[in-house]
Amino acid sequence: MDQNLLIADETIIITLLLIAIITAITLRHLKMPYTIGLVITGYIFSAFIVPHIAALKHFEGFVPSSEIVLYLFLPLFIFESAIALDTRMLSRNLFPVLGLAILGVVISAMIIGGLLSQLFAMPLLFALLFGALISATDPAAVISLFKEIGVPKRLQILVEGESLLNDAAAIVMFQMVLSLIGVSLIAEKIPLIQTSVDFAGTVLTSFIGGILVGAAIGFLLRYMLKRTPLHSHIHQTATLIAAYLSYLISDHLCGFSGVISVVVCGCMAARAASDWIGPARREALTRFWEYIGFLANSLIFLLVGIAIASLQDLSVFLSGAAIGILMLIAVVTFARFIPVFAIFGLYNLFTPRKVPLTYQMVSFWGGLRGAVAIALSLSLPASLPYHDAIVAFSVTIVLFTILAQGLTIGPLIHHLGLGQTRLVNRFHQIYTDLVASQSGGRSLQNSVMGDIIDPMTTRRYVDQYQEASALQVEKIRDFWDENRKNTERKSILKLFWLEALRFEQKQYRLLYDEGLILPAVYAELQYQTATREDLIQSGDYHPGNPNISPGTKLRKWIQRAVTRIAPKSRLSRFLQKRSEMNRIFGAAAIVVAASETNRYLTKLAAIVCLGPDEISDILGVYNRLETEARKYLHSDQVRESRSLKKISAYLAERTAGAGMITTLHQHLEEGAGDEKTLTRLIDHLLEEKNEARRELIRACNELPLE
Repeated sequence: MDQNLLIADETIIITLLLIAIITAITLRHLKMPYTIGLVITGYIFSAFIVPHIAALKHFEGFVPSSEIVLYLFLPLFIFESAIALDTRMLSRNLFPVLGLAILGVVISAMIIGGLLSQLFAMPLLFALLFGALISATDPAAVISLFKEIGVPKRLQILVEGESLLNDAAAIVMFQMVLSLIGVSLIAEKIPLIQTSVDFAGTVLTSFIGGILVGAAIGFLLRYMLKRTPLHSHIHQTATLIAAYLSYLISDHLCGFSGVISVVVCGCMAARAASDWIGPARREALTRFWEYIGFLANSLIFLLVGIAIASLQDLSVFLSGAAIGILMLIAVVTFARFIPVFAIFGLYNLFTPRKVPLTYQMVSFWGGLRGAVAIALSLSLPASLPYHDAIVAFSVTIVLFTILAQGLTIGPLIHHLGLGQTRLVNRFHQIYTDLVASQSGGRSLQNSVMGDIIDPMTTRRYVDQYQEASALQVEKIRDFWDENRKNTERKSILKLFWLEALRFEQKQYRLLYDEGLILPAVYAELQYQTATREDLIQSGDYHPGNPNISPGTKLRKWIQRAVTRIAPKSRLSRFLQKRSEMNRIFGAAAIVVAASETNRYLTKLAAIVCLGPDEISDILGVYNRLETEARKYLHSDQVRESRSLKKISAYLAERTAGAGMITTLHQHLEEGAGDEKTLTRLIDHLLEEKNEARRELIRACNELPLE
């Protein structure tokens, strides 16, 4: 019997994976969001295919248990999102994200509970139970669509950040309402104020406990990655274990929020990977979690579609309650509308960086429900009163949001002007064709097969590619001529701003990977470029306005306070030296990045037949950044600094060390030399890099103040 059950489980998994592959291939041609297509495929498979094929009898009436979703899949796609999350952009938008994730869930659940109890004659607690489980958004389909369309990063972080954190608030509220039903709130007449205080305390305890558990496991993971910088398989296995371990310990053993624990652990894993394992292994870890995310999302959304088709009560509800369905959808939509616009509106009153109305509309309509709502509804005891109604309500809303909202969010984004314009898409197409045709001709001319391929054949194909290149050059020149006065032309030039910022970020990343800038300096520079990118995407960029990260502002405030209170203290001296060192490293990094970015932009403009005068504003900003940074480095303040000699020696040593590591990695990848010897030496050089950084900080802090 056990063997038969094992074979049945294997059959289910293999079948689901095959369906996922076929669906992915099909949806590429239909241009439908992948997760939405999976739900539809799962429903069609369970409702129309399974009953007619005996080999698929294992799927008859199959409804996945809530434990499969909450304990098997949820930690995976939460960790996958967290490890790829832009934590700097999240910190800049933390208040609206937390407002939507916590307060928004409570408001939404209360609105749903109050209205449903009146419209459907359902006791308030049971209506609140449904409100709690349905208030958590799950916009996995929307996030994938965001990446395809190219929406502003701030909008993406608002939607993604809310979806990561509101699962925790919804699960806590769901569990608390369920416990209140168990102790019979109405019979015991527990005051509303006491209930509110208990809920707030539970949420606070759950969040703080989840943060502590996630941080503890994150520190262990950081130590493991630090000790094994070259072992990709260990990195992947360790992060996979950490995702499950943080969720299980926090949720199952301690009673805290498993979601928050996984988010914190994932963010710390991303920072540890950035600090210790190097670019090649970091890229391997990213690819691994992209695959895990694809696998988890494929299986969970297929299971959602199968579950919808397998719930008999739902079919009865859908067939005989059209007015009730419309009322239910209206209530849940209204309950999403109120907190989104209220919280963003309140936030906009107290900040100069307001959330645009267009962002609010996308956030409202992009609040899809999915796997978490299904899992929580299926976790309800079958003996619970109104069990069937709550499950039917939940599946109906999930089905509506995935199909109606999921399929219309793309057109809404384009209508609001938040995606790439047709002009931008046309430019991308011409540019891609131009690069492809030019590279094809060069590859033939420089090929090692030159002595083998017939010269006449080579010449014929080279001529064809040169003709194609000339045609594409003519097309791109016509494109610029046509759009000299086009109002949308600014969107093309904005592409050069964004390309410049991404290249600048890449330069900082390379400098940091080679140990040529310190972590605090790298974090500040990345924050500034991410902020400028967001402002350019929103059309509110002012090159003269500096954007300093909250962490740097806090450090400066502490330094000023300590200097004012105890100017000659050891702490004051330490802070001044650290600030001076960071400024020197930051200026050096800006000189390198600005110079390389200008060179890259000039080359890119030439490729697309655009004169330097067309992007003079961008080049001017980077010239100014480079000039100001060089001026600071050549100032008497820096030249007379005792720290400069230490920093110069460190930069010389690290430049040589980075070159050695790069060369040894190339030998390792090409199979030249003994693998163990190369690996041992690379490990030693990486340890030297980290030790040299610590020694530099110690040495500069011990120098006397000038």
